[in-house]
Amino acid sequence: MITFEGVSKRYPDGTVAVDDLDMTVPAGRTTVLVGSSGSGKTTALRMINRMVDPTGGVVSIDGDDVRDRDPAVLRRSIGYVIQQAGLFPHRTIVDNIATVPLLLGRPRREARARAGELMELVGLEPGQARRYPHQLSGGQQQRVGVARALAADPPILLMDEPFSAVDPVVRASLQDELIRLQSDLHKTIVFVTHDIDEAVKLGDAIAVFRPGGRLAQMDHPERLLADPADEFVESFIGYDRGVRRLSFFPAGKLSLRGDVVVGADLAAGAARSLARSLDEPWLLVVDAERRPLGWIAAAALDRTEADRALGDLDLVAYGHVFTVPTDSLRAALDAAVLSPAGRAVGVGEDGTVIGVVAQTDLGSAIWSVGESDGHDGAAAGRGAEPGEGTGAAAGRGAP
Repeated sequence: MITFEGVSKRYPDGTVAVDDLDMTVPAGRTTVLVGSSGSGKTTALRMINRMVDPTGGVVSIDGDDVRDRDPAVLRRSIGYVIQQAGLFPHRTIVDNIATVPLLLGRPRREARARAGELMELVGLEPGQARRYPHQLSGGQQQRVGVARALAADPPILLMDEPFSAVDPVVRASLQDELIRLQSDLHKTIVFVTHDIDEAVKLGDAIAVFRPGGRLAQMDHPERLLADPADEFVESFIGYDRGVRRLSFFPAGKLSLRGDVVVGADLAAGAARSLARSLDEPWLLVVDAERRPLGWIAAAALDRTEADRALGDLDLVAYGHVFTVPTDSLRAALDAAVLSPAGRAVGVGEDGTVIGVVAQTDLGSAIWSVGESDGHDGAAAGRGAEPGEGTGAAAGRGAP
């Protein structure tokens, strides 16, 4: 556990980077520090490994003041990942990762073996071990940075905007990888970002910093979104916080309709009769393995020969699906909004269709979320107090 007690950082020119910070970072969880530039979040992070020393107050790890530790020894016991990976350009990937174990006196063979294990853990190929940093993509370099930070198996991992320099697709992949790693390793992670969506996706707790280095609010993401402490926090997290909050409610609670799902071999005449009996403007067409092919509009069936199979017709693209067992209400809403039929297609983890939910029915589910007291969010993995929550990977299916 990392504790900040009355911590401040004032520079000789009068600049206040951190002002009277009281904060507890729970062990084995991911705590994300967010705030605008100059709000003190990076300074607070760098106080943990003594890259910055406070001018007031105490930063402690498991009750021990970090100032009682030799800075070099302290830093070797804490993993540190920065924005540009900070790799040594003249060293191979395997030797970059092995840096800290070698500094700690481990034999080169053992250190390189550990590096190879970590490459696999973070999703790097064994054949990349002998390459140099410039021969890897930005996302791959960041994976190397994470592997290097984990090489000595530190209990604490500090991450200072590690994914901000890569494109959105790679960034999402790296976030997913970090969630997967944390679900296995249970490190104490302190993560700095400007991006509230990244904070909501990764954090078991989020600490929002005001300009001037004061802590505005620290809470679970779902509670932060549901009940911001004041206008500053509400403005910082954005006025679409209600949509973000849907990330914490599982799609598995939705009532899906299977009666509007039809096979590709069904004749248009029979499909027309079904659509009329259900008073449904759209039917979802699936193949023999119950995988989605597309939508057929009831109006189009009125103009189609009765004996033509639905699979032979020009179907409307179904957009993208959401995975019922693992995704959230936000993912379902996103799929419905982007669907030309105004309906989201829910599938199982094997990709087969479970059912369909319309935007109107989603509206009822979202209304029930708004009426809830927040405890339902626990089903999506974030229901306990900071430091007492569930695993970091739980319930993170939303986009």
